[in-house]
Amino acid sequence: MIVKYRKSFFNDIQKIKNIKQIEEIEFITEFANNCIVAEEIPGFKWLRQYPDKARIEIAPFRMGVEVNGNTIIFKRVIRRSFFYLQFP
Repeated sequence: MIVKYRKSFFNDIQKIKNIKQIEEIEFITEFANNCIVAEEIPGFKWLRQYPDKARIEIAPFRMGVEVNGNTIIFKRVIRRSFFYLQFP
């Protein structure tokens, strides 16, 4: 897949202090770069209300992504309790 990033994604990552979670985020983005279909990404789940948006679960965080054909756009990394208030 083609992987793209929004500026807000990098801003959210800078706020994370746990190195283990940052390494998990790096693993997910590298895995997404090598996969063929978005559903192959671990923790991937489509959002029911928005057909082109999905979330990826990482411990206390959720990654908000948008999938357009063969392109996946990483938009946000937010704590689970605030995710659905701020994304999409």
